[in-house]
Amino acid sequence: MIARQSLLGATAFALATAFAATAFAAETKDAAPTSASPPAAAATAGITKEQAVEMALKAHPGEVTKAYKDGKNGKETWEVKIKGDDGKKWEVYYDIKTGKLIAAEGN
Repeated sequence: MIARQSLLGATAFALATAFAATAFAAETKDAAPTSASPPAAAATAGITKEQAVEMALKAHPGEVTKAYKDGKNGKETWEVKIKGDDGKKWEVYYDIKTGKLIAAEGN
């Protein structure tokens, strides 16, 4: 029971930290890639295409033009292509197993 509570506390802390970092990046209008945290349950079971799309749109608002399985940096990823509200075309890659942001490329 203590281990479960510790895990829940660590997950809550990670989500809060990720949210704060995303909010800070948005406020600074930094061009560097940002990402939302994957849902806690998805961190162990993997993420769905819909979750990858949701995270990508939070980081780079706009219109999703494609979303599909791909590979990046030796990992199986969801690639989400976005026509961004910022005028850029984004390609955002999330590790399918962990939900971790692998890359975000805007041009």
